[in-house]
Amino acid sequence: MIPDTLILINHWLHLSAAALLAGGMIFLVAILRPVLGRSSSIHGIGTFSNDIHERFRIYVGILISVLIITGIINSIGSIMSVTETNLSSGYKTVIRIKILLAVCLFIIYGVNAFLIKEDKTEEDCSCLVKPPVYKKILQVFALILVFVILLLATSLRFY
Repeated sequence: MIPDTLILINHWLHLSAAALLAGGMIFLVAILRPVLGRSSSIHGIGTFSNDIHERFRIYVGILISVLIITGIINSIGSIMSVTETNLSSGYKTVIRIKILLAVCLFIIYGVNAFLIKEDKTEEDCSCLVKPPVYKKILQVFALILVFVILLLATSLRFY
């Protein structure tokens, strides 16, 4: 059995990482991108936005790693704390959907971060300022997934 203090710390880390990811995505889409888009006449905006993208990519990778590790510990702790017969079928369904959506979110991040490579030039604005249509679709889909996952996490408390 995992001590209650470690369970509490693990939950705190998991929720903090999720909140930081959601907040960062909202900041990027709702604040930073529109500001940089309006300031596109400034020399070097492409380099500036690429630097921001590169810097925060590291943090996103760390937060996703924290989410995966703490999520595994949370699910193991939940399963071990009650017997199989005590887990309601609603809880099992919600946790499976949540895991599936999280996997989809991580796939979107992996495609965006590692598979889609773009040329970095000083004159050309990066995908942060003027993303291609397919990146916009992936980003909107990722935001929707984050909020659905958070909603499902909240609904788990009712089972």
